[in-house]
Amino acid sequence: MQCAQRRLVELRCVEPRNQIYGCDIDPIAFDYLANVFQAPVDLGRFSQRDFLEVSPGGEWPETFSVVLANPPYIPYQELGTERRRVLSSTKWMIDGVAGRASLWAYFLTHSLSFLAKDGRMAWVLPGAFLQADYAKPIRTFLAGAFNRVAAIVIRERIFLDVGADEETVILLADGYQASPAGHIELGQVETLDDLRQLMAEWDKGRWAGRISDLRPAALSLSQGVGDILARMECLPDCKSLGDVASVQIGLVTGANEFFVLGNDGLEGAGLLEEDCTPILAKFIAAPGVSFSLTDHRSFLAAGGRGYLVDSDGQCGNDRIRAYLETFPLERRTETSTFKKRKIWSKPDDGRVPDAFFPVMHHWGPRLVLNPYGFTNTNTIHRVYFPEAVDDVSRKLIAISLLTSFSQLSAELVGRRYGSGVLKHEPREAEKIRILLPKLGRAAIEKAFNAVDRDLRASDRQRAMKRADKLVFASIKLDDREAVSAALSGALEHIRQNRRPRRGA
Repeated sequence: MQCAQRRLVELRCVEPRNQIYGCDIDPIAFDYLANVFQAPVDLGRFSQRDFLEVSPGGEWPETFSVVLANPPYIPYQELGTERRRVLSSTKWMIDGVAGRASLWAYFLTHSLSFLAKDGRMAWVLPGAFLQADYAKPIRTFLAGAFNRVAAIVIRERIFLDVGADEETVILLADGYQASPAGHIELGQVETLDDLRQLMAEWDKGRWAGRISDLRPAALSLSQGVGDILARMECLPDCKSLGDVASVQIGLVTGANEFFVLGNDGLEGAGLLEEDCTPILAKFIAAPGVSFSLTDHRSFLAAGGRGYLVDSDGQCGNDRIRAYLETFPLERRTETSTFKKRKIWSKPDDGRVPDAFFPVMHHWGPRLVLNPYGFTNTNTIHRVYFPEAVDDVSRKLIAISLLTSFSQLSAELVGRRYGSGVLKHEPREAEKIRILLPKLGRAAIEKAFNAVDRDLRASDRQRAMKRADKLVFASIKLDDREAVSAALSGALEHIRQNRRPRRGA
């Protein structure tokens, strides 16, 4: 508000406060306004209401030249049933914005009905603007409705003091309903001071961002590394993970604390090990590239949970029956997941995965083979191979995913969240590029066992170098070591950039 007033003064506006209108539900905001304007707040121009309930006109002008906003980031899950119903049933200017959208998306969409032709906007948004599926219709609309649109990622976490540790994106849009840009320019800065300088350059038409990819990770790639990736992706041995496997979500129990138990939980429930189904509940329990019975037992011994309660209610097992009866009847009838199952107490669909893939991770994804037929929860993705992909080929896929090439590809298609975690939805995981050259069984088996040992020893760098050596040498790269070094360096840079940069 101070900046808006200062800018109006620079434009020789005699009474800048008469040109500014606003809306907020927080009464503290009005105390702040009174201090900024050094006068009582005009409650006609500044309304203590929910912005989504305000329509153009009335005490406000029909349209505005500028919209400035820092909307609430409340996620869909926390909006409440009634609020979600109202938002989903309302007709918005941007088709497709309803659904599982966070509250900020509705604020941005609604604001467009207040914006005059040739108007401009500036928004403080979460990183989800660039990554979330629900934000795609918004990005598409903006690119087709404004003459210029820029999204600038701030690496410095500027809202840590209020518990928000995700990246912040500054959205700038100018020339509403003028000739459309057709794209969004993407930029990245380290600090707020850098942001001020870049915004000034953008406003004067002296800065243009990248338009090739809206994922922030792409901003960290140099032209040279980008050229290397493009060259390797054109190789005949280069595939997408989805070409050789199907990635699907894990089991959704609806109540993990009840259905997934550890040793202590099993004892407290009056159940025996044979009453349950072994399950991989946390990816951390699988330290290598193959999940073993020893891994499962070690995780349980350390206090982890690895027993799945799964019953059709007709098993004749009195211990299971007695345990199921302890689940509150009211919660049983209200849990949406249970309503989707024929039998509320049977979460296992019987579809045993061939391998596991993490949903979220800090370092990079791994493919963990599943030779003993465990199932897994939805904190982990299930991976299925076609029958034509034999055991040795599966091991090569697991090795190839560990190369610097595939790890870099994973960064480019994944989503960055919160404290630097990388997330892959199933379709995103299937987009990861892998190299599958023709190799002998002995070489694959030897490398697979070696990278498994490296990973179990927490030596991820050694595992990646070993994978690079095996795979890159087999695709006839003349400059294999230089390529490996360049990709490894770029990978480390990207990983550092997705982790929080805290201000001084």
